[in-house]
Amino acid sequence: MMNPLLFENMPPFIKREMEKITEQIQPLMKKNSKYVMFAFPLMIVGGFNLLLTFFQGGVGFDQLLVPSIYALITAIGIALYKESKHVNKQIHRIGKNHMIERIETSSIIADDKKNAYINMVKKHSKMSLQIFINFLTEENKQKQNMYL
Repeated sequence: MMNPLLFENMPPFIKREMEKITEQIQPLMKKNSKYVMFAFPLMIVGGFNLLLTFFQGGVGFDQLLVPSIYALITAIGIALYKESKHVNKQIHRIGKNHMIERIETSSIIADDKKNAYINMVKKHSKMSLQIFINFLTEENKQKQNMYL
């Protein structure tokens, strides 16, 4: 979800919040990348060899061990891939919850504005990061105006 290199050129007030989110989801991101890294090769190798075994000729009852092993390898790959999708949803949920919590705790933005931002984050999942950045920018502007 979040690559720290993407936030290098952002203002410090945005970068700080992105680092907090990244810190929370980092263990899950590592776990997810491991699952994906193993899932695809297992699915491809197992599936390809399973198909190849069946197309090379009929498999008799006494020769079921090899196709069974390929089927097991493929199944493990599919299971890892499905688990990676589940972990990915967890990552997005944690990020969204952090954004909502951060918006709620703002003492600078008015409550009606905060509620509008929260509703937008909840409603527009694909755009939640951009909405959060807009919130942080508005909050920072208001904070600077307070000190003028």
